[in-house]
Amino acid sequence: MIDEEAKRLRAYQIWESEGRPEGRSLAHWYQAAEGEANAPGQGAHYVPYFVGAASAGSLVIKFYHSGDQVRGYVRKIADAGEDDSIFPGEEMQPEAAFKLAESHNGGSGKPIFVEMTEGVEWDPSWGALESDDLETVPAETDDSRAADNPTAARRRKRLAQEAGEGLRRAVGETQAEEDKRNRRSDRAGAQS
Repeated sequence: MIDEEAKRLRAYQIWESEGRPEGRSLAHWYQAAEGEANAPGQGAHYVPYFVGAASAGSLVIKFYHSGDQVRGYVRKIADAGEDDSIFPGEEMQPEAAFKLAESHNGGSGKPIFVEMTEGVEWDPSWGALESDDLETVPAETDDSRAADNPTAARRRKRLAQEAGEGLRRAVGETQAEEDKRNRRSDRAGAQS
């Protein structure tokens, strides 16, 4: 049994490690009362992620290098045409990412998908990965993180459409002006 102050501190650490979710204080308190929380990966089922592998509602932990450290974030796959949810929207240490994903998975037994960028390797202390052939993706940068953001992707698509419409208008206006010049020169040629 741990004392009240240690329990309070441990509950606070659990709350922070899960991304400061609302409405879970009692669960964190009981978890702290049990002592040290289970190590990440115990009882969780991790599966390599690749595009199309996860259905809507699935959780994906993406790991990448941030400086010399491995960081991660958790996202929930949304239905087609909707934005994925990112919890809590900032990078965190792998252990915190696992705990957050497990918390949001709620003991459902559904697998938690893992996506690794180039240069990041699975650490066995994280738990068991269903397969050793974990597909890696190119190293993450600020640009690639923006590219992974569905809102940014929609914004890029909209800007590309607007640019295409502008180009079509410009080409159409140029063509209309050229047609006018040709008609004038035809009239001028007909009059001479």
